[in-house]
Amino acid sequence: MKTSANSDARTAQGECWGELLAAGWHDVPDPLPQARDSTDPRERIMAAAAGDLAVLPIPAQFGGGDGDLVTTASAQRRLGHRDPSVAVALNMHMHSIGLLAEHWKRHRDASWMLMEAIGAGHQLVGSAFAEPGGSANILRSKTRAVRTRTGFALTGTKFPCSLSSTAELFCLSAQVEDEGLAIVALCPAASPGLKVEGAWNSLGMRASDTARVELTEVEIDRRLVFHEAPAGSVDETVIDGLIWFVVLISATYHGVLSALTELAAAGPGRCPAQRRAAALVAAATELSVLGAACRSVGHGWTEGRLRGDSAMAAAAALRIHLSTATDRVLASLRPVLGAAVYTQGSRASGLVMDALAAHHHPPSVPLCEALIAAAGAGQPLSLDLVR
Repeated sequence: MKTSANSDARTAQGECWGELLAAGWHDVPDPLPQARDSTDPRERIMAAAAGDLAVLPIPAQFGGGDGDLVTTASAQRRLGHRDPSVAVALNMHMHSIGLLAEHWKRHRDASWMLMEAIGAGHQLVGSAFAEPGGSANILRSKTRAVRTRTGFALTGTKFPCSLSSTAELFCLSAQVEDEGLAIVALCPAASPGLKVEGAWNSLGMRASDTARVELTEVEIDRRLVFHEAPAGSVDETVIDGLIWFVVLISATYHGVLSALTELAAAGPGRCPAQRRAAALVAAATELSVLGAACRSVGHGWTEGRLRGDSAMAAAAALRIHLSTATDRVLASLRPVLGAAVYTQGSRASGLVMDALAAHHHPPSVPLCEALIAAAGAGQPLSLDLVR
């Protein structure tokens, strides 16, 4: 009886810490209303896609949820708290939709038809920008595009690419041969010449459906191209993509680390109470600052107060803080979690391995440091790291 009472008390304590860490984020609907207990990651990804989350950033007039960046980030945070791998997979979809929505809001062009079609079918869109040895600049791509009578033929490799087998469309970039131009377009996953290779053998985020996407003369219609610009330039679309990705991925890992903090608070009382309290306070402090920074950058962008170089520098600072906060939270909680962190199959070890993936998303920390240094020195900002 006493054991049950202690367990209930620890659970209540974990919930209290959870409420504290969720303060300031928007109250959003359950992002995984179905299949939450399924062991099949594809089923969980598709369940998340079928709900309101997948259409949240699409303007309401095109069948979406009309969510701004902070609202979308709040949904990502809640999903990261519930299911880290699915959250990272959906993060790439949300990034692509956010990029498309920002483009339409700025240009009011025919890209609304793409959003309307995606929203009507709850289609998953993978962000296929990462390339082996590639740049964080989506307009500097190793994938090559050759003009055809109806559009372009694409050849290249996208890796790592989440939603590799579950996406119905890929949002990707390519450089047009002999023209000095880059394009950003949607590519149907069922296109002839598009092939998905074996899953990425990562240590964490194993259920994010991440693999290698190979393109061999994949033809896409020109109507699926929604942006063209000089190759390697840093224009508004590049900055859109940088801001949306960094804010969304920071919110996602805020959810993952919050879940780990709650687990530490609700776990068995083998750690002295004073030591546990100090560890939880340290973790919560880091996460409170990370959450506030994430929301501040998101609001600044939505309200138009962050643009151009200032937006890039703010995104770079947030990305660096994501890595430092992750390390500090894990260091604080490790003594409280004890051997569970090193026990295969435990929830604690799973969350820790998933959280470590925060260090490996673009833009890299060295690149972000270079961005901030250039901004402070009044120099031009570039997303190409000089080695």
